[in-house]
Amino acid sequence: MTNVNKFKSGLVASAVVAIAMFSGAANADAGAAVYQKNCMACHQAAGQGMAGVFPPLAGNSNITDKPAYIAEVIVKGKSGKVVVNGAEYNGMMPPMAYMSDADIAAVAAFVNKNFAGGSKTISAEEVKSVR
Repeated sequence: MTNVNKFKSGLVASAVVAIAMFSGAANADAGAAVYQKNCMACHQAAGQGMAGVFPPLAGNSNITDKPAYIAEVIVKGKSGKVVVNGAEYNGMMPPMAYMSDADIAAVAAFVNKNFAGGSKTISAEEVKSVR
């Protein structure tokens, strides 16, 4: 391989990495924005929830690496007893099916990664199957 071809290959590889990093950052930013707009009032800025009222998302092992479950709760809502980190909650989260599949996928990934310590994501196409 000539030096010119090596340079071109390196340039292409760098561009691919930069695009992947940018799209990942953009998705994380989108998830944060969706969270702030739709979730933060109840679950609070750091995902800590409100004792006895709204369960925490931060450190919640019930949702870690379960983005499909997170998406389903967003779409369909949730009511009844749940236990999070030893504390019992018995409230109702309204369905938020009005949100787009892309927004639900972004916020599910954001919550899973930033609050629950997970790494799995869900695509907008997969969210569609949850509806």
